[in-house]
Amino acid sequence: MRKIFLLPFCFLFIFCSNQMKLNKGKEIDIFLKEGIYNLNTENKIKYNIINNTNNFYIIDPNGFYGSSYTLENGEKMIPIRYFSKGYYNRFNDNDCKKDLIILKPKESKNVALSLNGDDNSLYNYTKGKVYAYHVSSLHNKYNATIFGCNQYIDNLEKKGYKVLQDSIVAKIPIVP
Repeated sequence: MRKIFLLPFCFLFIFCSNQMKLNKGKEIDIFLKEGIYNLNTENKIKYNIINNTNNFYIIDPNGFYGSSYTLENGEKMIPIRYFSKGYYNRFNDNDCKKDLIILKPKESKNVALSLNGDDNSLYNYTKGKVYAYHVSSLHNKYNATIFGCNQYIDNLEKKGYKVLQDSIVAKIPIVP
């Protein structure tokens, strides 16, 4: 009798989850917590990162680079403008400690990420239309050290830490 109740209870959690897995790797899972980009909220978009291994991982929240674009009703949108980015650098180990995400074995963290550091497009959204954000990006040691932290990451790697080597390929619904 207990088996009958347990099985439907398990399916309840599987079907009620509204998270979307974004990355391809299996060592680390990166989920968009709500499964959508809701532009009506003031909060930064939060991601849930889960370490499925017994290793320590280093992740740069701004270390994903690749290509991305937005669709409106299935058609690729043209940005209304592009914003310029200032120059950012991590000058010392304290900057690295503040910025980089260190994920302990079997740890889960809720964080803000930039899925594509190359994306500087601005779009005009209209209610009643269907939007989606397509992103294809890569995180590796080179991308994690663009803003500095080479020595800091090298020292952590000597202690057995690993830099995340993974890609994100996702089509994320947008709610204007």
